[in-house]
Amino acid sequence: MCGYHESISVTELCEYAANVDIPIARESIRAVGKIALQQYDVNAIVDRLLQFLEMEKDYVTAEALVLVKDLLRKYPQWSHDCIAVVGNISSKNVQEPKAKSALIWMLGEYSQDMDDAPYVLESLIENWEEEHFAEVRLHLLTAVMKCFFKRPPETQKALGAALAAGLADFHQDVHDRALFYYRLLQQDVSIAERVVSPPKQAVSVFADTQSSEIKDRIFDEFNSLSVVYQKPSYMFTDKEHRGPFEFSDEMGHLSIGAEPADNVIPAQIVDANDKDLLLSTSEKEESKIPSHNGSAYNAPSYGISSQTDLITVSDSSSTRHSPQASLAIDDLLGLSLSSPAPAPLPPQLKLNPKAVLEPSTFQQKWRQLPIALSQEHSMSPQGIAALTNPQALLRHMQGHSIHCIASGGQSPNFKFFFFAQKAESLSTYLVECIVNTSSARAQIKIKADDQSTSEAFSTLFQSALSKFGLP
Repeated sequence: MCGYHESISVTELCEYAANVDIPIARESIRAVGKIALQQYDVNAIVDRLLQFLEMEKDYVTAEALVLVKDLLRKYPQWSHDCIAVVGNISSKNVQEPKAKSALIWMLGEYSQDMDDAPYVLESLIENWEEEHFAEVRLHLLTAVMKCFFKRPPETQKALGAALAAGLADFHQDVHDRALFYYRLLQQDVSIAERVVSPPKQAVSVFADTQSSEIKDRIFDEFNSLSVVYQKPSYMFTDKEHRGPFEFSDEMGHLSIGAEPADNVIPAQIVDANDKDLLLSTSEKEESKIPSHNGSAYNAPSYGISSQTDLITVSDSSSTRHSPQASLAIDDLLGLSLSSPAPAPLPPQLKLNPKAVLEPSTFQQKWRQLPIALSQEHSMSPQGIAALTNPQALLRHMQGHSIHCIASGGQSPNFKFFFFAQKAESLSTYLVECIVNTSSARAQIKIKADDQSTSEAFSTLFQSALSKFGLP
């Protein structure tokens, strides 16, 4: 499809975008976007996509936003035309998660060109609790970080609020990304900028246009660097390190044999394409070109160096950040996450390894002393398996200075009575431990002469019990 026929097809597809049948309208917009990403004449197609954004239909706007994001990733030279239209879209009118994520990505990536970007991001962060999709919250964290590096004074407050909300988020991925960003800022702001907002190259190939052979090869090499680089190993390993099976780009299939030396791509040449959420590869000729080549584009900077004047950062040659730098970040962003040094731990309880207690004394104390602690403890599968010989548990606990005075029962319930004595003291601890092998849980009751140390003894006892059966 090219030239005149392409234009006719795009025109017909655009007419379907206004169709009352929503699924057909969505598919027609996606088709127009796919044509644009196939490196045909993009000029007219970009205008069509931007017209979709002005149709004021939620589902049309949603599909168009996703396509405009991909378009900007492949053709960054169109950013000014696209951002001028996207800037007029209210985030309140975008509800679909993929569309909202696309809008947020553009707010962060092109915040220097969108006057209201910091304030739109701030309003989205204020409604963090109402955003139910983790995908959107993840994009929001990254976008506000990028915006901070380009417009720090306006984004300072929003970044602090986003990191605080992310660290308290119930979703593990969101929590981990917020913690990662926070620690990056603590370490060195300039390093954080290079990690989160580096210069990027335009994406050359998207996952849905990638050959199935390459996708299968990456999946076959799942437990390898192929997943990290998002390309088969033959594309980033030297000839001598390859296995007997090699991949031929020209034939499009796996073949056995050596590849000509001039086709070997050095391992250190790895493109820095924007690959978030997408697998992408470069053509052989492109991947041989160094990353500083003119085809790479640098996102425009807006006061990049100004944030280093606001934040005290540690020496880049140091691998550790000082408490003062952490406190400076917290103070700047309005956070209170860096806590003072913890108080020293109390001395660990030491037990007498040669403790002796008469059975009659144990019985008397057990009747007289109140229960200091009653707890339930989960046992490891190895410990439950080792209980086929209950004597093994007695020997194990004795190795931790906790002695058994009586035991009994049969599977699945075993009962043990233990005692221990505090070193250099006559203070005694008594324990009733009932183990149920079916539930792999132990019911523990502790009595003590000195109840103020019951918690410390309980910690010792459960620690010893947790190690039972382990190598």
